[in-house]
Amino acid sequence: MYYRYLATAGLLCLSMVGSSQAPGQSIPLDTAVRTGQLSNGFTYYIRKNNEPAKRVLFYLVNKVGSILEDDDQQGLAHFMEHMNFNGTTHFPKNDLIDYLQKAGVRFGADLNAYTSFDETVYQLPIPTDDPAMVSRGLDIMRDWASEALLETDAIDKERGVVLEEKRLRKGVGERLQQQTLPLTLNFSRYTTRNPIGTDSILTHFPAAAIRRFHHDWYRPDLQALIVVGDVDVNKVEQQIRQQFADLKNPANERPRPDYKIALTGKNQFLSLTDPEVSGTSLELLIKHTATELRTTADYVDAMKKGLFNQLLGFRMNELSQQPNPPFLGAKAGIGDLLGGLDQFSFSVSAKPGKLHEAFTAAWAQVEQVKRFGFTQAELDRAKLSYMTGMDAALREQSKVPSNNYVSEYQQLFLHGTPAPGFAWEYNFVKTTLPGISLDDLKAVTNEYIKDTNRDLFLVAAEKEKGNLPDSATVSSWFKSVSAGTLEPYKETATKQVLLTKMPAPGKVVSQKSIPELGMQELTLSNGVKVWLKPTTFKNDQIQFISFAPGGINKYSNADFPTASSTIGIIGGSGLADFSPVQLSKVLNGKSVSVGAYIGGRGQGVSGGSNIKDLETALQLVYLRYTAPRKDTVLFDNALASSREQIKNRYDDPGNVFKDTVNNVLSGYHYRTSPATLARLDSISLEKAYDIYRDRFADASQANFVFVGNFNTDSIKPLLEQYLGALPSLHLKEKSIKIHTQIPKGNLIKTVAKGKENKATVLLVYNGDCVYNTLNKLQLQALSEILQYRLLTSLRENAGEVYTPSVSGSMSKEPDQRFGINVSFGCAPEHVEHLVGLVQQDIANLQQSGATADELQKFKIGYLKQFELGVESNEFWLQYITGKLESNEPLKAVPDMKKLLEKIDGNSVKASAKDYLSGKNVIRFVALPEGK
Repeated sequence: MYYRYLATAGLLCLSMVGSSQAPGQSIPLDTAVRTGQLSNGFTYYIRKNNEPAKRVLFYLVNKVGSILEDDDQQGLAHFMEHMNFNGTTHFPKNDLIDYLQKAGVRFGADLNAYTSFDETVYQLPIPTDDPAMVSRGLDIMRDWASEALLETDAIDKERGVVLEEKRLRKGVGERLQQQTLPLTLNFSRYTTRNPIGTDSILTHFPAAAIRRFHHDWYRPDLQALIVVGDVDVNKVEQQIRQQFADLKNPANERPRPDYKIALTGKNQFLSLTDPEVSGTSLELLIKHTATELRTTADYVDAMKKGLFNQLLGFRMNELSQQPNPPFLGAKAGIGDLLGGLDQFSFSVSAKPGKLHEAFTAAWAQVEQVKRFGFTQAELDRAKLSYMTGMDAALREQSKVPSNNYVSEYQQLFLHGTPAPGFAWEYNFVKTTLPGISLDDLKAVTNEYIKDTNRDLFLVAAEKEKGNLPDSATVSSWFKSVSAGTLEPYKETATKQVLLTKMPAPGKVVSQKSIPELGMQELTLSNGVKVWLKPTTFKNDQIQFISFAPGGINKYSNADFPTASSTIGIIGGSGLADFSPVQLSKVLNGKSVSVGAYIGGRGQGVSGGSNIKDLETALQLVYLRYTAPRKDTVLFDNALASSREQIKNRYDDPGNVFKDTVNNVLSGYHYRTSPATLARLDSISLEKAYDIYRDRFADASQANFVFVGNFNTDSIKPLLEQYLGALPSLHLKEKSIKIHTQIPKGNLIKTVAKGKENKATVLLVYNGDCVYNTLNKLQLQALSEILQYRLLTSLRENAGEVYTPSVSGSMSKEPDQRFGINVSFGCAPEHVEHLVGLVQQDIANLQQSGATADELQKFKIGYLKQFELGVESNEFWLQYITGKLESNEPLKAVPDMKKLLEKIDGNSVKASAKDYLSGKNVIRFVALPEGK
C-alpha cells in the first residue's frame, strides 16, 4: 500500500499506435476484451490470457484520489486505501491479508494498492487452480468497492502506520519538492492535495470524516473492475453482473469534478538550497496543455513526440561524450505532468563553479534542434529503432503477460486512452511511420519549446546560497544562446560492419546430452564449453552468460582501484574501432545486447538477442574478448564525474549510513571500503586496458550457457565460427578467495546525520553455516515467518512501523556463511521499544517454533513463486550457471513440494536457535543529528 506523489509516467506508455484508417478517426476497442457497464455505472473489462497460466489479475480502479478531499480530509483518500485492508464485510479485522497469504498471495509484493491525486487502484493476483478462489477474488473486489467497515478502533490503530509511511518519505527530495510543487502546479488545488496528507489531520481527524469520504466517492459510477488471466470470461462476467449490480450510488451524489491546472502564460523562478544537496543543477519545465489520446490523429502526434524524445536523447548523450564537458549530466524531453498538462523538461547538473558554462553547452543542443531540426539520417535511424521494437513485440504477442493488458484497460477507464489491440497498432505504425517527416518533428519542437509557461529551478548546496544567479541573469543566458552562432548538426560516417574479416572458426570436438534437463553440452576445439538449454518461454529470446576463473582478486591492492574500475573504463568505451556512439548506430535496428564483466573470482560476458540477431550477438562476444577499446576522452570525463561524487558523497545521510554498514560487515577490508580521491587518482587508463586484455586473453576455461528459443543443431555453426575462434592459451587459472571478517559478538553502531526526525534500524544476525539446498530453504522459511510476526507486532499492534523487512541469505563462497537482516524505519524515540519487540518475537520462535498457519503461508507462497519462476529463461540461466560455477552436478530441479515437507514447526524452531541465537548480531541505527 502506498501513494504516488507526482507521477510523471512516460508519454508513450502504450505501444504507439493507430490503425489503417485516416488520421482523425476514432480507434476501436480490441475485440479480445469483454467490457460492459452495469445500470449503476459500474464498468468491467475481462480478458482471457494464459501468461502466466493458472493465474488471474483483479484490479479495482477508482476515479477517486486526493484531489477530491475536502479541506478536513487531506490524506484520507490514501488512508481509505489502508482501511480497505483493515476490515470489510467478508474479511473483518486483518482477516483479508491472513486469508490471502494462506492462498499463496504475498502482502506487498502481490497484494497491494496505491493512491494518487486522481485515482486509487487495488491489485490482487489470484491462483486459479481452485475455481472457488476466483469467486473469492470477486468477493474481495466487491468488499473493496463498498464494504469497508471503518471501525473507529481500526482507524485509530492505523494512524501510526500511515504517519510512519509519511515519515519514510522525509528527506532532501521531499523538502525540495514541497517548495517546487506549488509553482509546478500553478498554485492550483493539486498543490494542497498531497496524497499523503498532513500530520495534524492524520493524527486528529474524526472517524466521521473518512466515512464521509467513503460514502461520497466509493461508488459504482466511479469504479471499474479489470480481470485478466486464465479464467472463463463468460462465467466471470456473469458473476460480476450478479455481485456488483446492487451497488448503489449515494442519493444526491456529489459531482466528480474534472480538475485541471490552468496555464498562466507567465514564467516562474525559484532558487533553492539545502545542506544535503550535493551539487548545483538547473531544471526547466515548459508547461503545455496535453492532448488527450482519442483519435488516430492523436496517436500520430504521440508517435512524433516519441521520435522527438529518442532523437533529442541521442544528441544529449553524444554531447556528454565530448572532451571535458562543464556538466556532470544533462537530459531533456517531453513527458506527462498532471492536471491536463504535459511538459518539455530540461535539466543540467554542473561541475563546481560552472553552472553558466554547463547551461550554455547543454541548452545549445536544444537551441540547435530548434533552429535547424534533425537530419534525415537521424530520423531514419529512429524510425528503424521504433519499428524494430514493434516487430519484437509482434513476435511475442502470444506471450504477453496479463499485467500489460491490465495497464491498458486501466488507462482506458481513467483517461479514455484507446486500447485497440496490438495487431491494430502494429498495422497502423507500419503504415504511418514512414510518412512522418523532419517538418513534423520541427513542428513538435516549436510547439513545446516556448518562452512562456516556464518554471525554472536552481538547486544547490547550502554553502552556495550567495553564489547563485538571479532570474534576470539566467534569462540573459537563454538570450545569449538564442542569439549566438550555431552550426547545424553534422553526421559522422560510421562503417556498418562489425567484423571486416571473419576469424578462423573452431570445431565441436565432443557433445553430450543431459536428458534430465533437456540440455546439450558441447566442447569446442579451443577448450570452450557451451551449455545449451532450448526453451519456449519466449517466442524470440535467447539469453546467455559466460564465466571463467580469474577475476580482479588476482591483482594487488595497489592495482585494485584500476582493476575494480576496468569494466567501467574499458567496457564502456566501445569496441574495436567503434566509439559508443558509433556502436549504437551500427547496432540500430537489431535486438541485441552484450556486455563484459570482471568479478572478484572470475570474468565473462553476458547478453541476449532474438533469433535473427544471434550472429551479431556472437560477433560482439568475439569483439569483447579480442578487441577492447580505450578512449582518453571518456576516461577523463568519467574520472571528473567520479571525483565530484566522492567529494560530495557524505552530504547525503543515506550514504553515511550505507558506508558504515558496509565497512563494519566487511571488517573494514580495503577492497570493500568506499572509493576515495586518492584511489581515484591512482587509476590508470593504460593499466585498465592491460588488465582487460589479460582477463580475456584466454577463453580455454570459459563456460557459455545459452537459454532460449533456439534449435541446437542450427546454432552450432555460429558457435564454432565465433566462440570456437576465441583465444586459447590453456593457462589453467584458478580463482583466488579473499576472506573478510565480520566482527563477532554483539555490536551497536549509531550514525547521527541528517535533519529529518526519523530513524533507520538494521539488525544483522550472522555466522558460519553448512551450505546446502535444504538449509537455504530453512533459512528462507525462518526469515519469512519472522517477517509475518513483525508485521503483526511492529505494524498492526504497535502502529510504530510502516513495513518491517526480514531477508535471509546464505553463501557458499568464499566462506559458508549466513546472514539475516531485520530492518525498519521509525521515530527515533521508538527504536529501543521496537528492537525489544523484535527480540521478543525471535524468543517466541525459539521457544515454540512456527504455527500451522505460518507454515501454510510460507509453503504455499514459496511454491507459487517457484512455479512462476521456473517458467522463465532467467531462472534457467541462473540455475545452470549457479550449479556449474559451484562445481555442483547438473541435476533436475529439486522437487520443491518434497523439500517443503521438511519444513515444520520444529525445524523453524531449530533454525531460530541456530540463526537467530544473538551470538553474533550487529545493530546499526541511523538517527538525525543531535539525537
